[in-house]
Amino acid sequence: MNQVYEIEQKSYDYPWTLNGFEKSLDQGLNYVFCDADHKMLGYCCILPVLDEAHVLNICVAPKFQKQGIAKQAFLSILDGLKDRDFKIVFLEVRESNYPAQSLYKKLGFSEDGIRKGYYRSQAWDDETQSLIDEKEDAILMSFSIK
Repeated sequence: MNQVYEIEQKSYDYPWTLNGFEKSLDQGLNYVFCDADHKMLGYCCILPVLDEAHVLNICVAPKFQKQGIAKQAFLSILDGLKDRDFKIVFLEVRESNYPAQSLYKKLGFSEDGIRKGYYRSQAWDDETQSLIDEKEDAILMSFSIK
């Protein structure tokens, strides 16, 4: 749990809380990605709802990003969900997260809509010369498991 939380803290401007991870562990399917030496590379938290799988969080540690780990891990997770008779996978992705959007589309996810103001974000305010809290839209995506 500590390694997962540490990766989360290093990866996001607005990371999950430790309490958020504990709830996810209690309620969902959780995966950890490791290399051959058992070094943790990332994780994925999924909330199962009947035959649906809701991806709550998928993250690769910053020093291992852009190496194909997320794609390989997600393909493995999708295969596992298929084996467990899930029919559809849902997720949200930041509107500004183009690399993740591209990956999900390559994996066969489709865009289903927008969730306005879903994510916290920051922007530079020229007038006050400081960062201000804002909201960023989420793109809703789904993948039908065949």
